[in-house]
Amino acid sequence: MKNRIRWACLTAGAALAFASLAQTTAPRAGTVVDIKPNRIVLMDVARAGNPGGRLVAVGERGFAMLSEDEGKTWRAVGTPVTRTLTGVAFENDKLGVAVGHGGSLVRTEDGGDTWTEVPMEEAMGESLLGVASLGSSKFAAYGAFGFYFDSSDGGKSWTRRMVIAEDFEAHISQVVPVGGTLWLAGESGTLAKSEDGGATFTAVPSPYTGSFFGMLVAPDGALVLYGMRGSVYRSVDGGVSWTKTEIGTTASFNGGRVLSDGRIVLVGNAGLVATSTNSAKSFDVEWSPTGKGNSAVAEVPGGLVVVGEAGAAVLDPATLAKR
Repeated sequence: MKNRIRWACLTAGAALAFASLAQTTAPRAGTVVDIKPNRIVLMDVARAGNPGGRLVAVGERGFAMLSEDEGKTWRAVGTPVTRTLTGVAFENDKLGVAVGHGGSLVRTEDGGDTWTEVPMEEAMGESLLGVASLGSSKFAAYGAFGFYFDSSDGGKSWTRRMVIAEDFEAHISQVVPVGGTLWLAGESGTLAKSEDGGATFTAVPSPYTGSFFGMLVAPDGALVLYGMRGSVYRSVDGGVSWTKTEIGTTASFNGGRVLSDGRIVLVGNAGLVATSTNSAKSFDVEWSPTGKGNSAVAEVPGGLVVVGEAGAAVLDPATLAKR
């Protein structure tokens, strides 16, 4: 999730990283900047293109971090904005969009080497908290106070859409395409779906009143919601009913990924890493020794890359421990 609660959790204790960046003059778009990957708060990571494509992470002060070697090394690239970037998505190895605070939105056509700002006056300065690639040059950008926009030209232009009702003002955490349906999850148990590509959304009864920070589709086809206070819910009937998966922690889950071998990995606050081998019916809960919160996770050969409060790092499963 990339709402105010999640941001507050991730930035706690990150003052040192921010201070190091605050002394850096804002670079021109595409300028390579010397920033250590563990000295910047990062909010999201995506792979540009098919497996083997570069990793692109985004975070504070409008920086993008690029890795060509599966997360072992990173180089920082400036974008035209200086506000925190909270989400990034790619359609292929070249075309991508990143969004962030203050209605920031940038796009790239070269895999993240250079970025162009797209003015988003209709966002009225409010934060965009995430972006999804929907295929065929279509993207959805969403965020604070119910703002939702879609693009059909690779992010060059955007149209604002109403979500649920005119008075809807909950923060939107994630939009996920599932077959021909777009699912939307967010603050205060917000759950909705669209059957027309995002032109209209209908509220769906929610199993939880706390905030959802993400959603994914399990290998068995089940819908999986995750979020505040270690909450995980699973539906096998298309969202008609939900079953809570007991986790055994109240730490929040911020990001998740279905891996190529069918495992589901969720990452969260205080170094929380939970892994399921049975489509989210149960999870093995472990903790990173750094104790730092993570906001997103990407799969790399033989392991994982996590991004968050401590920047970007390859996660060594051997270092994880029970509590």
